[in-house]
Amino acid sequence: MPRQLNGKVLKNKNLQSCYYLLEIYCPWIASRIKPGQFIMLRTSEHPYPLLRRPFSVFYTRGGSSSEGRLAILYKVVGKGTQKMTEWKEGQKINLIGPLGNGFTLPPHSYSSEIILIGGGIGVVSLYLLAERLKGRELYVLIGGKTQEDILCRNEFKKLTSNLLIATEDGSTGFRGTVVDLFSTIKGKFNRGPYYLYSCGPMEMLKDLRRNLSFRMAEKKFVAQVSLEARMGCGFGACWGCVVKTRTPNLSHRVGPDSVGLYQRVCKEGPVFNLEEIVWD
Repeated sequence: MPRQLNGKVLKNKNLQSCYYLLEIYCPWIASRIKPGQFIMLRTSEHPYPLLRRPFSVFYTRGGSSSEGRLAILYKVVGKGTQKMTEWKEGQKINLIGPLGNGFTLPPHSYSSEIILIGGGIGVVSLYLLAERLKGRELYVLIGGKTQEDILCRNEFKKLTSNLLIATEDGSTGFRGTVVDLFSTIKGKFNRGPYYLYSCGPMEMLKDLRRNLSFRMAEKKFVAQVSLEARMGCGFGACWGCVVKTRTPNLSHRVGPDSVGLYQRVCKEGPVFNLEEIVWD
């Protein structure tokens, strides 16, 4: 079960452009976070901004010891994240976690390549997963609009030699989207089933689904995606972050004609099987 706790800022520094790395001392949550789960942060002690902000956990350090800490990597996009840039070392902050359901790892007997595809800030939720998969054959594909949006490059390099980068403006790496980049190499994955994990903007994931539809029908890929969504509460009470799915769940109802078709990104997700999402 998640807990609401006070943590302490250990580090809060600008990495590049509008991206910041925040490291938080909070042993209880740090020791329990699984790849793909997230936390909710209160960004201000004042009434505005009122709602907490959700953040994927970038990495954890210190294990279950009293030194346990976790990190998030955030992009300044509004007043909440702008206020976060002002946090100083030693400052007390309030967080809730761990929240949501994370990625399901391949079985220990699995020996084929594993593919990670991240777009923009979405790469953050894949790094902890990559750490847990260290020693396996990883292919990591990172994409962004420009080279300023390419994140965690050096961290992923420590885990795999198969790191590929795409930028839409061609400022570094492959010119095009990260899904375009995947299209150029997916022919090498012919045995299957391959485990594929992805996180990024909804349009990117929708494009990935179109790209994989034929091969998924052939059972070539087992694909899990972490969805990005605006959240009100973070633990399923407000139903403000629903996504339409193909598998009915009769315990959930949103409107008289949609019994069980909607799942909450914060509660049932944020990780879903790619084929379960209704993208149209």
